[in-house]
Amino acid sequence: MQLPLFSEVRLTTDLPNYNLTKGCSAIIVEHCKNQQEEGYLLELLNENGQGYTIIAVTPNQIEPINSYYNITETAR
Repeated sequence: MQLPLFSEVRLTTDLPNYNLTKGCSAIIVEHCKNQQEEGYLLELLNENGQGYTIIAVTPNQIEPINSYYNITETAR
C-alpha cells in the first residue's frame, strides 16, 4: 500500500548517514520509483514541527503515525 502525499510518518530505523534516529517524524512530500524499488521523499520535522531537511527512504524505513493506517494494515 502506498501512503498518500503529506501523510505524517516516523522512521522505523536509525539512518546514520543522515544523523537521524528511529522515531523521527516526517511528512511525505513525493513518491519515487526507479527500476529496482519504490520510495518516498520525506521532509523531516524538528521538535517544533518545522521542516528542516529532505531525505529519500524506502517504504520499510517508515511507518504511518496516523492511527487509521495502523489499524487498516493490522486488519489485513
